[in-house]
Amino acid sequence: MQYKRSKTLNPIETTSVSYLQSSSGLSYADHVKHLAEIRYAALAAADPARAVTRNLRLFRHDILAGPHNIELKPNSRVFLVALGKAAPAMCHAAAEVLGERLTVGIAAIPHDYTDPLPPRIRPHHAGHPLPDQGSLTAGQAVYDLLTATVPDDLVLVLISGGGSAMLELPVPDVSLEDLRTLNMLLLRSGAPIEAVNTVRQAVSQIKAGGLARMASPAPVVALILSDVVSDRLSAIASGPTVLRKIPPTKLKWGTATPKTARSVLEHYEIWDLAPQAVRAALSRPEAPPPRARRPRNILVGSNRLVVNAAAGRAANLGFKPRVISLRMRGEARDVGYRLGRSLCRAKGPACLLMGGETTVTVLGDGRGGRNQELALSAALVIEGTPDAAVMALATDGVDGPTDAAGAVVSSQTIPQAHALGLDPVSALKHNDAYPLLEAVGALLHTGPTGTNLNDLVVGLVYN
Repeated sequence: MQYKRSKTLNPIETTSVSYLQSSSGLSYADHVKHLAEIRYAALAAADPARAVTRNLRLFRHDILAGPHNIELKPNSRVFLVALGKAAPAMCHAAAEVLGERLTVGIAAIPHDYTDPLPPRIRPHHAGHPLPDQGSLTAGQAVYDLLTATVPDDLVLVLISGGGSAMLELPVPDVSLEDLRTLNMLLLRSGAPIEAVNTVRQAVSQIKAGGLARMASPAPVVALILSDVVSDRLSAIASGPTVLRKIPPTKLKWGTATPKTARSVLEHYEIWDLAPQAVRAALSRPEAPPPRARRPRNILVGSNRLVVNAAAGRAANLGFKPRVISLRMRGEARDVGYRLGRSLCRAKGPACLLMGGETTVTVLGDGRGGRNQELALSAALVIEGTPDAAVMALATDGVDGPTDAAGAVVSSQTIPQAHALGLDPVSALKHNDAYPLLEAVGALLHTGPTGTNLNDLVVGLVYN
């Protein structure tokens, strides 16, 4: 990729959003402060506890979940299962709403969450982005809990990003080490999340509706926070409460069959690298899954909330926001390059916004994450553009296998790197954005945020 100015490239297509602008002046010297205020507004909109309380109500004999009214009998038990990075906050909110009607619950939560959960909810600390023994222990605990359900019970499932790794029960003969090897191959392949989840689902007893089948004969209600670009329910945490159709009408990624999973691994040239037990599981004839009552799946939060809140705060600051895309995807450095080109041609004061999740095809042995690569790529383009800045943020506070949430770069980032004797193009080539961004003070550290609603990318132009 050539990082130089070109008049032949078209900027990213944009969709204009109208907001009232403030009359206060804007200074490029304040860009870090402006991006921080936009970030705070975005993360507040992503609050998982608010998402639950907006969509869950308890009345004397009924639970109102989203638009659905579920009648509870006097002897009805309410079981809770929570999974993902937002599970702790969602559990606290649900327990407060349900009170004494909550019978018992199990939550697969991040290792770094150490505060107690509500008394009736048993925590299981589990790994992400790779499953660990805690993930399997949580999966077995959920299986054991749900074997006791009867038709008058209710199973409330709280789903958020990261749940695919944090709650797991693999198909027979597939071990934890097999799963970890498979997941690492997928994460390094550059495959989109839909393709990754297709494979994960095919080797799991919980994913692709497996959790709903475990709950049978009890009805299932799921409150879901989306961390996928399309908000496709079957892709969020690999769709534990989404029953898939059997057989699929045609071969299609996103339909979790062994045949489709194998096609994903072959397409990304990792079938021969996959563990033998995984290849054997995907080569066995598929048996029809047991029937289950159709779950009520309710989307309670998505990246749209994050982007809209960021746009609103940018407008209040005096920028004219333009939402470029709510479906940002593709190779991170390519997306960053195109964003940089759009910033070069934007007339300030303007704020360009994108939401979604990019991917990184790992070819080098460096340190970094998708948002760091996106930001560094954009910085290479805006180097010659005065008064421009970019923030690329993972809303969960974790960008790749690093302690950073992303990065804030500006027109001065590349000159600063050169002054330190660093080579930004080489850093991108070797997937080694972290050391360079750390050296110039561009890394963004938020710590875990307790939610996960995709990534937010913000570009500011002042003149």
